[in-house]
Amino acid sequence: MRMLDVLRGRSAERAVTDATAAMLMQSFAQPDAERIIPTWQNTTEAYAGSGVVFGVIAARLMLFSEAEFKYQRLADKSLFGTTDLDLLENPWPGGTTGELLARMEQDVSLAGNSYTRRINALRLERLRPDWTTIVSAVRRDGDNETQYREVIGYFYDPVGDPERTAEFYPVEEVAHWSPIPDPTANFRGMSWLTPVLREVDADTQMTDYKRAYLTNAATPNLLIKYTGKIGPNKIGHLRDQIEARHGGVGNAFKTLILDEGADTTVLGNNFDQMKFADVQAAGENRIAVAAGVPGIVAGLKEGLDAATYSNYEQAMRRFADLTMRPLWRSACGALAKLVDVPEDARLWFDTSAIAALRQGEKESADTMQVLATA
Repeated sequence: MRMLDVLRGRSAERAVTDATAAMLMQSFAQPDAERIIPTWQNTTEAYAGSGVVFGVIAARLMLFSEAEFKYQRLADKSLFGTTDLDLLENPWPGGTTGELLARMEQDVSLAGNSYTRRINALRLERLRPDWTTIVSAVRRDGDNETQYREVIGYFYDPVGDPERTAEFYPVEEVAHWSPIPDPTANFRGMSWLTPVLREVDADTQMTDYKRAYLTNAATPNLLIKYTGKIGPNKIGHLRDQIEARHGGVGNAFKTLILDEGADTTVLGNNFDQMKFADVQAAGENRIAVAAGVPGIVAGLKEGLDAATYSNYEQAMRRFADLTMRPLWRSACGALAKLVDVPEDARLWFDTSAIAALRQGEKESADTMQVLATA
């Protein structure tokens, strides 16, 4: 049996055995098999452990999942719907369009790639990006014999699901969405978190610094000096005694009394001297910039310091025009293969019912009316 036949799953259940899976991964090494870069663990930990990352992704996810799917006529750009869109409106039992879009956005933010498989005419399935491998092959142009590479399918190995076997899905069955291309790969996408993981780590360390500051009596480090020489045993005893009486938040601001001519000196800077809030806000801003989310929309300090109603409207307009609309367009392009799109139309998105964008929609409608009149 040819390898292509194995990949296309000519067997009745199209299941891939462990031996076939091993052969597949050995035969389709880079660049034939592309998996997400090994930062998935880092990005998911940042999502669960960083309030800034969670808030920024939540802002993207909440607005992105508000859109509705429609068909758009290519001739006059008008929107309409048919029963063929039921698959996207009810992707799985109890699922909605919002849940489908939320899953897609979450996977793209954390892994750079979203995979949605069409099981049948009535149901879709989200494939975990860290379990999915893009499989490609070299083709030859019949006219001039030039070579090119194209995706032939997706190998899904659910290592965390012992009841499910690995399978290969043809490219026609899976909608692969990767809005930010990975420059080191042909078909794989890249998470916007990748270039700011160090900023996320720094923000986490700043939070740890605050906790350590409070744990140590909400004061900087202290240097205690004695005029005379004291033995090592007494040094350890004094250290333990001071930590027991004055260490921890519960002992903060208690009076420190020293004897035997001891003197204290403060070491290090406090929050005000090191401009802690400004330093932390600068890191938060860089994370928001990478996500394409204005600080006002995400509720970050640098955005709120200059927040007004007018600024918020402008920020939301920028968020929708330069971040959300390109994401909606590319997501529609990826999902179009899963539905029956009319010949004179394309799969598109409808934002008219999104409350946060009504002002921008009104301005767009006014502009269209002026152009139509002219």
